Amino acid sequence: MSLPFPDGTIVQNRYRIQRMLGQGGFGRTYLAEDTNRFNETCVLKEFEPASQGSKHAQKAEELFTREAKVLHQLHHPQIPQFRELFQIKTQNRELFFLVQDYVAGKTYEQLLNDRRNRGMTFSESEAVQLLQQLLPVLDYIHRSGIVHRDISPDNIILRDLDQKPVLIDFGVVKAAATQAVHSGQTLVGKPGYAPIEQLHKGSADSSSDLYALAVTIIVLLTGREAQSLFDSMNMTCQWKQYTNASPAFAQVIDRMLSNRPRDRYPAAQEVMEALSRVSSGSMVLTHAPVPIPPPIPPNSTHSTHQGTVALAGKRHRRSTVANSTTTGTYPRPWFESAFDVPLALFHGAYKLLKWMFRAMFGIVRLTMFGMTKLVVRVLLWILAIVSFIWLVPQVFPYVAKSVPDFSKAVPDFSKAVPDFSKVLPKPTSVQAIDYEAECRKLGIDYNDFIAQVNDEFYRKFPARRGKPLTQSQADEKFRSEWHRIAQNLLSEKSGDLKSQRKVAEDSNF
Repeated sequence: MSLPFPDGTIVQNRYRIQRMLGQGGFGRTYLAEDTNRFNETCVLKEFEPASQGSKHAQKAEELFTREAKVLHQLHHPQIPQFRELFQIKTQNRELFFLVQDYVAGKTYEQLLNDRRNRGMTFSESEAVQLLQQLLPVLDYIHRSGIVHRDISPDNIILRDLDQKPVLIDFGVVKAAATQAVHSGQTLVGKPGYAPIEQLHKGSADSSSDLYALAVTIIVLLTGREAQSLFDSMNMTCQWKQYTNASPAFAQVIDRMLSNRPRDRYPAAQEVMEALSRVSSGSMVLTHAPVPIPPPIPPNSTHSTHQGTVALAGKRHRRSTVANSTTTGTYPRPWFESAFDVPLALFHGAYKLLKWMFRAMFGIVRLTMFGMTKLVVRVLLWILAIVSFIWLVPQVFPYVAKSVPDFSKAVPDFSKAVPDFSKVLPKPTSVQAIDYEAECRKLGIDYNDFIAQVNDEFYRKFPARRGKPLTQSQADEKFRSEWHRIAQNLLSEKSGDLKSQRKVAEDSNF
């Protein structure tokens, strides 16, 4: 990776670097001034490729152009406005730069850390407010055919100007950066926040963003890290014991956190409707709102943009948004506001007619098709029972006569076998141990270890896949077998570690 630009450096004969905001695996983020626009503050996201060459440059140019066009189409007051994409060559390295509006404020990760230091977390009322303010943003980008892929507390900024959350660092850019260097499937997302299908298969849709948003909410409510709330054995998030969330609100969050995508809300609009029913129903806010820390000045040292990507390529043509302005509120024209009331009435009438049509269609469907299916099923059951009653007496005598009687030919060995039940000790179930502590001692990854044990257990008991192990007597056998597999695997890992140490000691002599 090339050296960072010093403060005061002018890039592209236009952007003066003020300071570096952050650095990640994909590149760096700078706070800069646009000298062509009255020294307006903006953000430069630098993407540096891991590999250089004409082949990678051409691929990077195509992918980044495509994703830049996607971001250029987004115009929402809670999304930083995309300005320009350009490419330069410095220190014999090809660099891409993405220019966006600067958002002054703190990320929700910084806000949570401030509260942790005071022994506090976010309240349920604040969590509901955050959802109500962010879900319309997700609904907007999903209707535009875009999936964020990387929602987390450090990618949401509480803007100083109007105290509204702003969504930053879209994962589609990181996906383009990864594809530019590595062929094949692109996996983007933070462990603990992204759902399983996104981390393992790279597939992401609107329900994936809703899952990540729900994880963000429970992290803000509990003050705990996302990965510590995930139960890898049962593939669920265990969070309600760390907060006093109301049952109605917890039900909405749990559906957003469903392991299977088809069990989640399919769209942000449905989550908003569920929240509106909860807010107007029986939900009782169990936490008094915790005051948000006072806003910081724009020149604060807090980093408001994280996670950049690295790419390679040749000189790219500019794609500048000529009418982009500094971050702030966006007042609506009077002629748009004049249609608010008629549109609201039309929308309400449409929803009422839609509900009435669905109700009438449901009644007709139940009457016509439901009764028909019920009659057919009853007739089939009657036919099957009558056939069975008639067929068994007809066939059974012939079957009984054709089977020879071996009872007299086989001797009874039961009396010759001694009873060892009084001699042998009763088997004891394998006891659970602290696997996480054992994994730390052996220097192995705890999540990988649990995944290996689960794979071996499901290979032996395929019918148990997707069924959580409970503390009931019926699951005693399966719990013992799971712990036995885990302890055998620990023994193997321990033996390998001892062998490696012995080889190392022998080599020292």
